[in-house]
Amino acid sequence: MPTISQSIAEGAARLRTSGIDHERRTAGLLLCHLLGINRTHLLTRSDEQIDEAHYREYLLLIERRAAGEPVQYLTGHQEFYGLDFLVTPDVLIPRPETEFLIEQVIRLLRGQKQDSPLIVDIGTGSGCIAVTLARELPGSRVIATDSSAAALDIARKNAARLEAINRIQFLEGDLMSPLAQGGFEGAVDILASNPPYVDQDGREGLQREVRDWEPHTALFGGIDGLDFYRRLLDEGTKYVKKGGYLVVEIGYGQLDPITNMTKGSRWELVEVSTDLQDIPRVLTFRLSDKL
Repeated sequence: MPTISQSIAEGAARLRTSGIDHERRTAGLLLCHLLGINRTHLLTRSDEQIDEAHYREYLLLIERRAAGEPVQYLTGHQEFYGLDFLVTPDVLIPRPETEFLIEQVIRLLRGQKQDSPLIVDIGTGSGCIAVTLARELPGSRVIATDSSAAALDIARKNAARLEAINRIQFLEGDLMSPLAQGGFEGAVDILASNPPYVDQDGREGLQREVRDWEPHTALFGGIDGLDFYRRLLDEGTKYVKKGGYLVVEIGYGQLDPITNMTKGSRWELVEVSTDLQDIPRVLTFRLSDKL
């Protein structure tokens, strides 16, 4: 029977031939996941043998990763804002960039010190935004919407695992249609969203892990990638309070096209948050009183 060390070496070699980066680390991570051990065990007991059944299962995981399937879907987990989220191919894998949106919402609400503000997460997916905000702002009320029943199921599981289930209302429906059914007109303090924003021409430029495995409904935003922003800006005026906010994550090069949409509207751009590469990543709009 092969040892831990031999298994990692074989897995890394297979990944290397498929062009997978960080092949040895990936092989080790998959082995840890399969055996239910931590990295310390992996390093200090590298001569320990693996039984044949586990070894065959490990090689299958290696082959799936070599074919491009994301590690997160193989392990079923992704860290976000220091929390462990369940993920499946039904939901987008949470990205570190979305943490800038979390930070912005927290700054807005902690600065206002409101009692029980209402936050709505549009297109919640894994629930990473809704769950994190519910935990970080325990006095808030949170609604999470998604058009996918499968995605909402994952979001609910994450909320339950992370002890936020009692502070989030999950509603199924397209974009803001669930808000209409619930009578939330003019009631939302912050409308938050990481909408699909990849344009038609950007499809081929995506990594195969993203293009071939993550849900297309969570990735692609129409021909120019801006379809969902148009709807958020248009429909959002009905549900956000006067003086309330729309906070959205955006893609590269979308700052000007999106801000141009708000000219002559009630939305005022009040802040542009940049990521670690100084690229505009999160836009914050305030709904003014003007008509």
